[in-house]
Amino acid sequence: MSLGLDPAELLARARSDLRMGAAVVLLSGEEAALVLAAETATAARLADLRALGGVDLALTARR
Repeated sequence: MSLGLDPAELLARARSDLRMGAAVVLLSGEEAALVLAAETATAARLADLRALGGVDLALTARR
């Protein structure tokens, strides 16, 4: 038995973390993005994110 999460569990974990206002790191090869859901972001978390450097706002087609 492996204690590691499978891809479906990792996705569910990321969704849950985003819904509760936590940031999630998305990886694709050598690229990475720190993602935070705008609707659950606190002012303090957003300020901490901005302090890291360039910030982009991305909206999905559903928004």
